[in-house]
Amino acid sequence: MARKTKDLETPFRKGEKVVATRDLLGIPGGTKGKIQIRNGLGAWIRYWVMFDDGRQLGQVDHNDLVRPHQLQEWIDRREAEAAAALRSAEDQSAPAAADANAGDDAGGSGLAAQIPAALLERSKAAKARLLGA
Repeated sequence: MARKTKDLETPFRKGEKVVATRDLLGIPGGTKGKIQIRNGLGAWIRYWVMFDDGRQLGQVDHNDLVRPHQLQEWIDRREAEAAAALRSAEDQSAPAAADANAGDDAGGSGLAAQIPAALLERSKAAKARLLGA
């Protein structure tokens, strides 16, 4: 019989120990607790959790909890996602900046090519009036 492995997406079971991954209505992130009730349908599952400080909180999302032995894996995954998002933003901004500079130099490509010349001239004249006043 194959043993089932529990990953970060595996739903929690009643009685399972968990750790809050962020602050939850006065309960600081990192507080340990125990699943009291699991409710919901399909991908929309919420939990009632009894935390070690004696407070109980309902309607806690799965993404706000993690198993204690998986906490470091959760932290590593969040750091990797943040680094990937930063790289993606840098990759997207570099070509956009290059396109904007190319549009200024080429005189007909980039964003400036999509705006009618009459509107660009009107905008330049308005800026000159405002700065000159």
